[in-house]
Amino acid sequence: MPGFTAIISNEKPIASDFKFREKNIYGLENRYVRRRISGNGFVVEQFVNQKFPNDKVFAEDADFVAGIDGAILNLTYLQNKTNSQTAFEMLKKLYFAENEDFVKHLRGSFSGFIFDKKEKRWTIFADATGGKRIFFYKNNDLLFFSSELKEISFLLSKFNLNKNLNRNAAYFLLTCGFMLEDNTLLENVKRLMPGNMLIINNNKLETKEFFHLKNIQKTSLCKTEIIETMDSLFSEAVRLQFEKDKENDYQHIATLSGGLDSRMTVLTAHKLGYTEQLNFTFSQSDYLDEKIAKRIAIDHHHDFLFHSLDYGNYLKNIDKTVFYNDGLILYSGGAHIFNAVEDINLNRYGIVHTGLIGDAVIGSFLSVPRAIKPAVEMGIHSKVLLPEIQHVITEITQKYETEELYKFYSRAFLGAMNGALFLDIFSETASPFLNLDFLAFCYSIPEHLKYKEQIYIEWIGKRHREFDGYIWEKTGVSPLKSNNYKKYCSLGYYNRMSGKFFDRMSGKTKSGMNPFDRWLIENISLKNYIENYFSRNISVLDKHEKLQTQCRFAFQTGNSQDKFIVLTLLAAIKLHFE
Repeated sequence: MPGFTAIISNEKPIASDFKFREKNIYGLENRYVRRRISGNGFVVEQFVNQKFPNDKVFAEDADFVAGIDGAILNLTYLQNKTNSQTAFEMLKKLYFAENEDFVKHLRGSFSGFIFDKKEKRWTIFADATGGKRIFFYKNNDLLFFSSELKEISFLLSKFNLNKNLNRNAAYFLLTCGFMLEDNTLLENVKRLMPGNMLIINNNKLETKEFFHLKNIQKTSLCKTEIIETMDSLFSEAVRLQFEKDKENDYQHIATLSGGLDSRMTVLTAHKLGYTEQLNFTFSQSDYLDEKIAKRIAIDHHHDFLFHSLDYGNYLKNIDKTVFYNDGLILYSGGAHIFNAVEDINLNRYGIVHTGLIGDAVIGSFLSVPRAIKPAVEMGIHSKVLLPEIQHVITEITQKYETEELYKFYSRAFLGAMNGALFLDIFSETASPFLNLDFLAFCYSIPEHLKYKEQIYIEWIGKRHREFDGYIWEKTGVSPLKSNNYKKYCSLGYYNRMSGKFFDRMSGKTKSGMNPFDRWLIENISLKNYIENYFSRNISVLDKHEKLQTQCRFAFQTGNSQDKFIVLTLLAAIKLHFE
């Protein structure tokens, strides 16, 4: 994975030629740039893909050391505003003017750091929605920070420091399918939460918040004004992303499915004049995602690429998938997009445009049309081992005022953003729904308007009615028809709802884009692979007898998701502890 790794010592010098972990294990980073800067008591390495090189600061002068990974969507605007020739110069000027508050001005998916040599002060940051990650460890002398947990794991071993399994984190993975809060699988190693920065000064470490949805006040605008504002902000967010491609002479590529979110990104861009696009989708062959996406692409004269997920053979790369997501997220959750994007030559293309978490931004996290406190069961992938960790999850949920807020800072930013990680191996990603201006405004919309995505559908009806000409995969009928009684007159609606109903009643996934449980029945090769992987690797938990017994129970009695979660944990233990 691209990013940074740094070692900072308060007492001992760090060798300028310190050998960091070997990176290109699977051959996907052959064209990455690897650079390092060292100084009195620190060494930092940057390892990044070559897309958007002007954004990927890694520079030093007499006063500062700075680094950026990602794409700063408003870089040109900020350079013009600060009268700067380079991104490094722009960062310095913003830092001089506003100290660490400069991060508030950046838009896009990014991580980075600034070291103020005179003040001996490090400011380490990542974007506010979890697109890029930062992990860190500190003892009395050493501090490590990195974009990858496995880098920290390597450094703990290299410096002969204790490395223990975080028991709570293991159970978070086994129940939620991802981590909660700042936990990682390594005890004493934390993740920098989205919207926070890490300040290191005089060997003291503190976190400072620069963005959080809890600080957003509800809007008092009427429905018409809300829709107008949504449309204006969304169009600007789309324009910002697609102009970034043009500024860097890249062609446009965007994911497209049968859902609303990718449709909104692709078709809004088309309306704004970005008509030459490659749209790609991945699903079970002949499923709605393929049919709808293909129809949209054909009607708008876009290039179209389909990647089949038939029979789930892409699920056979457990170790490779976990290597890139650090085992912090259910491996099956991003393996499909990883498998699909590996087969695409992205050299000509820029930002991979997506519709990530669009439905959540505009209401799908609401279980009722009003603000309520979150419950432990919200967002749980597996209840098999929930009693083991329920008290801890209860304490976490109580910190959040509403279910929507809790789900953003768990399922969305720490879970769903997993998909962006795999795209970032090859390029950079962006979703207009995650543009902070659009995200903050949508969060301000009263719950009763967002419930069941009503305002989303009305937005399409009022401003983009032509987008309604295609079925919505979620309902089997068009978006506007989904919102009224006409859906009950459609066979497509009953076909889609019956599949969901039987999946819910059985507790197994046999329909949809990824019919995991059906695949495990029909694909004997996949079934054997899953069972053999478990048998070969369950011994990695020999030192954790109770956890091992519980994993056996979950794997043997649970559905496909229970099995995949257990395998993710086993692969993660191998990655970090063997």
